[in-house]
Amino acid sequence: MIKKAKVLILLLLIFSCNSDDDQQEAPAFNVMALLEDITNQQILPSVATFVSESTTLNTTIQTYLTTSTEADLILARNQWKVTAKAYGKIYAFNIGSVRDQFMHLALYNWPTLPSALENVINDNDAITEALLATKSPQIKTLSALEYLLFNADSNTVNTQFIDDIKRQDYLKYTGLDLKSQSERLLGIWNAPGNYAATFIDTNETGIRASFNRLFNGLYNLIDTAKITKIGKPAGLENSQATNPEQTQAYFSSLSLAILKQNITSIEAVYFNTEGIGIDDYVYHVIKNNDLNQAVENKIEDVQNAIDAIPVPLFDAITSHPDLVAHLHTELDALGILFSVDVRSILSIIITSTDNDGD
Repeated sequence: MIKKAKVLILLLLIFSCNSDDDQQEAPAFNVMALLEDITNQQILPSVATFVSESTTLNTTIQTYLTTSTEADLILARNQWKVTAKAYGKIYAFNIGSVRDQFMHLALYNWPTLPSALENVINDNDAITEALLATKSPQIKTLSALEYLLFNADSNTVNTQFIDDIKRQDYLKYTGLDLKSQSERLLGIWNAPGNYAATFIDTNETGIRASFNRLFNGLYNLIDTAKITKIGKPAGLENSQATNPEQTQAYFSSLSLAILKQNITSIEAVYFNTEGIGIDDYVYHVIKNNDLNQAVENKIEDVQNAIDAIPVPLFDAITSHPDLVAHLHTELDALGILFSVDVRSILSIIITSTDNDGD
């Protein structure tokens, strides 16, 4: 009986040990390390690049206003394009303190309102920095700079500026404001007591968790691209009425180039080849790369759909509607991958999307 009892006790101990081993959970994914890598390798460098390009744009504008030559106007126009594309790579990071301070509206509030902008010029004896500070971002930011620089051919625009000191001052102070706002953005992320540190170290959960905010920033960009950048102008969202003039970067014909930078930024964060990315988190949970491959394939499909449109977006809405509709479909499919498949795997809470331009 004693021997049988010892055997029974031994079996119970073995079973207990095995049960404990079975119940041990795999190590949790290091979300903080992911946030640190994304912040230092993607967000901060991209924001710094945007600040640098905004500063250069302000400098080229000041140079043009000094020389009033068409050649320097063209340099300012080209630099606007570089700056707008640099902004396209940071809109996904319109999250947390940045979003709370409405920085996306202070930097690129589109579409612009040409009549309202022209009224400010015509209805005031002088255009001053103090006057423009009281005006809506709808007639400032990158949007207003685009209209002022690209509303006609370069020769005509140059003549407009030469003939009107108030127009020159509007350009001058709007360029200076963009530089200041871009530096303010960098300060939010990077100054003492900065949001970058809070973003990485926060212990909040649910919709206020930093990873949840990061993911929502990416999804918001996809959704805004589908609805506001493509769907509404092309008559593909709740109405068949087309409004090509509502496309982003209408006057410079840069809509598709900015959109491509948007999608590039999503890819860079999701796959972060310089460190830990969202793909690593997904693999940690499901132990395979099937979903990551699906995301990679769909991002490539969106990029190919952008490249397939041979003319500016506002023209393509009329001349190549099937290609525009295809781009809209591919953006929708990418959005579903994020809002359904990846969201489910990573237990993300999707929050509302503004869809009011960026």
